[in-house]
Amino acid sequence: MQGTEAPRIAIAAIGHAGSEGGRVLAFDRIDPQHWHLDGMAELDGDFEIVAYVMDDRHGGFVNAVFPIHMEVDGTTHIMPAPTEQLAAVILAEVYTRNGERRMKLSNEGFTFGIDAYVRARNLGGVTVPFRNAPDVPLPGNGPVPHPDGRGHNRPKPAPGQLIGSGSGVLIAPDLIVTNAHVVEDGQRFEIGPARDKAVVLAVDVQHDLALLRCQTAGTPLPLRIGSPLFLGEDIMAAGFPLIDVLGADLKVTTGNVSGLTGGGGDVSRFQFSAPIGSGSSGGAIIDEFGNLVGITSASLAHDNMRHRGSISENVNFGIRAALVYEMAAAAGADVPPLAIATDNLRRNVVARARGGVVSIIIHA
Repeated sequence: MQGTEAPRIAIAAIGHAGSEGGRVLAFDRIDPQHWHLDGMAELDGDFEIVAYVMDDRHGGFVNAVFPIHMEVDGTTHIMPAPTEQLAAVILAEVYTRNGERRMKLSNEGFTFGIDAYVRARNLGGVTVPFRNAPDVPLPGNGPVPHPDGRGHNRPKPAPGQLIGSGSGVLIAPDLIVTNAHVVEDGQRFEIGPARDKAVVLAVDVQHDLALLRCQTAGTPLPLRIGSPLFLGEDIMAAGFPLIDVLGADLKVTTGNVSGLTGGGGDVSRFQFSAPIGSGSSGGAIIDEFGNLVGITSASLAHDNMRHRGSISENVNFGIRAALVYEMAAAAGADVPPLAIATDNLRRNVVARARGGVVSIIIHA
């Protein structure tokens, strides 16, 4: 592996659920840039060799360590970098055909890291090495960093340390809605380019929503809660993905409502196809007039369901605006009704989004 990001990357061989039941063999780290696995034959069925960022909620992608040189039985394979920014990359697929062991090199993966890979492969019971296990010292690299996802054992960041960024939406003067997972572990929150200080008023972990109070410039977006979404409806996603890579200005993408429920038929969420990225969480999903219909929550990136023989892209999930309204009411926050916008001139719609969607910088 190459570069300064190498110490944050781990490698594991993961068996397919149907063959090895999700069995995992962790590669041993020789030093921060070299990993080794002896005895790969222990995985008798099909499996994949996956490289992934161990603490992906701190940002970063596996791409930064490419090209990766992988040596198998004395033959060195040079792995070119993926064309997309990925936090977990499938380096190779190993399978048996006509009684012979074969390997197919790959550079596909998951923008949202190894957890998205586990979900896509239906490996819910798998313990991913260096994620859930206690800290293990590594040669020349100190303790293994662990992810910041809910329910994981991870080192506590130092007070004041920058731990991430996200997006939020003004729904009333000085009242911002975002995701619960955006503010998780944060102690200090800064809003927008002025870095206005915000405080958390309420958190709804079940629906992944949080309310913040902040005296900041901007114009609230009207909540569209009186008319339902319809399948195929045009929408736009507005937020601040990858601030450290793409800059701190608002990003807007277009798509449509691709499903009226979330995973497993969850009616509090819906699916949409507008591309999003890390940092988009908590951003606005608006209709063609600029009314808020949902809050960006999650993405199912490169969900390669082998038994179905398909790849799903741009399958993203939003939380319905009605949940936002209900949460604000339950928290006692005043959300004055705003007239629903009816002007769908794209330039005006984007201008309203620019005034109502804010960036959030999170510190420990």
